[in-house]
Amino acid sequence: MAASEEEVASRRGIPTALECPKSPIPESQVSLVNFSDYPDDEIINCFNFAVNKIAEVQTDVMLIMYPVGPLLLPPGEVKNNDTFYKGAGFEPVMTANQVDSMASSMEKYLEPACGKEEAILQARQVSRFAELGGGQQVQARGGGSEECTKKAWVILSIDPSRAGPSRTLVTTFFHEVFHTVQARPSQPCNYSGAPADDDQFWIHEAGATFFGLEMAAELGNLNSDAVWWDHMDTISDLLANQQIGSELADPGIAEKGAIALRLLAERGQLETSEVMDGSLYQNCGGQPEAFSPQNIQVAKDNWFDYSEVSRGGGFRFSETALTQ
Repeated sequence: MAASEEEVASRRGIPTALECPKSPIPESQVSLVNFSDYPDDEIINCFNFAVNKIAEVQTDVMLIMYPVGPLLLPPGEVKNNDTFYKGAGFEPVMTANQVDSMASSMEKYLEPACGKEEAILQARQVSRFAELGGGQQVQARGGGSEECTKKAWVILSIDPSRAGPSRTLVTTFFHEVFHTVQARPSQPCNYSGAPADDDQFWIHEAGATFFGLEMAAELGNLNSDAVWWDHMDTISDLLANQQIGSELADPGIAEKGAIALRLLAERGQLETSEVMDGSLYQNCGGQPEAFSPQNIQVAKDNWFDYSEVSRGGGFRFSETALTQ
């Protein structure tokens, strides 16, 4: 029987659990609503472990984690969804008391900065989606006043596959935390200098996944190549099986985009440190050299142009991808 992705990851030493060392970041920066089986202190440790790498965090964050049951078959959107959240439908398992507690906690978090009406609206949307068994991993932010826009919330649903050892949960957790330091959708970053902001979405998603992969490597005390090779192996299989395409678009835009950033880094056109400390995403006033129109085109045209060096020996971009 072929080994599962989680078993392969575990053999390679890639972390499959949210178990992080304590980091010198004040815990007051994060509020926690946790109905999962993961201990509160481990979640807070992992949040602090992540933001300790980031140069400047000017956002308050609420982490919301809740369980859902098995995926409803056939897979599809949440049934009777009357919220503005979207995601796969799972068997609902949240109790009425848990739903009420989630809504109350979020109201208290948002009301001082966003006002009672906005706080109630946002809290109702999040708690209702959890009540319906909505599966999601998302970062959202308040709107309106400047103070309200500094309030962000990260939501992670924990289905049975994530409740056990899950490398996906580890990288997704860091991915969503990283989104809290990127520019808001209402504050577009015209990275490539194109007339429209067509590249912002994939660049943001790519940066968050890039951060998640590097953080997983650090958490496992690994050379980051081991995590990247595992990631590129997975994407290579999806490409070969035509489950995803080579364009930087969904499905898999974040996963594909991260490899595009890795290519720019290997070409010497992107500093990994600028991704990891968030500085690349915190100033949108100018056009970062890494995202010049020429570099963006190279990334789009060549991100998938890599191959396995030898069995278990990693992946390498082609000479064309690295030099053209």
